[in-house]
Amino acid sequence: MKRILVSAAAALMAWPALAADLTQPVEKMIAGYIQPEARVFADVAARLPEAVKEVCQEPADEAKADFKVVFSDAVGQFARIHFLRLGPLIEEDRISRLAFQPDPRGIAQRQIRKLYAVQDESVWTAESLSEKSVALQGLTALQLIAFDKTGAVILGEKGERRDFTCSYALAISENVASIAWNVMLSWFDADGFSNTLLQTGGSNVRYQTDTEALEDVFQTLSTALIVVRDQNITPALGSSEEKVRPNRIPFSRSGNGVVFLTSEMNGILDAIRSMDLEPMMPEEHAWLIGSMTFEFENALKTLKKLQPPLRETFEVSGAYGQLSLLVISLNSLQRLVGERVAGALGLAGGFNALDGD
Repeated sequence: MKRILVSAAAALMAWPALAADLTQPVEKMIAGYIQPEARVFADVAARLPEAVKEVCQEPADEAKADFKVVFSDAVGQFARIHFLRLGPLIEEDRISRLAFQPDPRGIAQRQIRKLYAVQDESVWTAESLSEKSVALQGLTALQLIAFDKTGAVILGEKGERRDFTCSYALAISENVASIAWNVMLSWFDADGFSNTLLQTGGSNVRYQTDTEALEDVFQTLSTALIVVRDQNITPALGSSEEKVRPNRIPFSRSGNGVVFLTSEMNGILDAIRSMDLEPMMPEEHAWLIGSMTFEFENALKTLKKLQPPLRETFEVSGAYGQLSLLVISLNSLQRLVGERVAGALGLAGGFNALDGD
């Protein structure tokens, strides 16, 4: 009996995660990262309608510059939450309504052309727009009508399409602000998804154990790194350096490709840091947290070397080599987060929420 007790104690010392309160990292991430970032996104998105009104009323250089800043801020803050593919962002398909991406076949552009061809005024209000195709509703659609291919703001400029474009742009901006507000409210709702993650078992049909909830969070973070690699960077690299496609980097049309990539990588790192995982790690695996942070910092250093706007500088600034290095870093990070750190915490590994999509 004594030998059994000693063995059990040794096992708990080797795997402290098994004895730890697994709600703590989830609760810390919700309170320390998700809720504050959702609030900031809602605040930033709320500035979009006024910026649209101002540039449409008088498309002077100052108004265009202000709109560009507000749009860039919205893109950057969206990047810091868009990887949270669980709960409020995937409910009501909010993530696609906020930004329809990737869009390799140009579905949004084709649908927007049809709107203009028939002068469909039903996209002039946020309420009616919200019932349209997701490709027409969000920041990616606003980018297509507000910026030309060089990244210059064309919203509000004189022409036969001006009134239609301004009305549509205002509806998009109000729709984005409304969705962002609802995402924020959902994360703060005491009876909402936060409660679902934290109050497991019993009548909770989504998560019967704290382990299941934490595994879902890790699945989300691991998938986020896959999305950065496979959807946001690799398509831009093409099949070779001679066949690069920088337009495939999210929000590169508006000159915000680097903003988006940097913000989402910083966001993923900050989300992981907010969980305070190191005290939960078995002693022999504690080094994994430092190794993971080191890899993230290397990736961010690589991103700092990129020169925006990428559509103009990609082929002459060494972006191909830098992004190729970033893909290698992302491979390592995905294994660290989704397999090694998760495994050390006693969680199931091999996470990818995109499987089957």
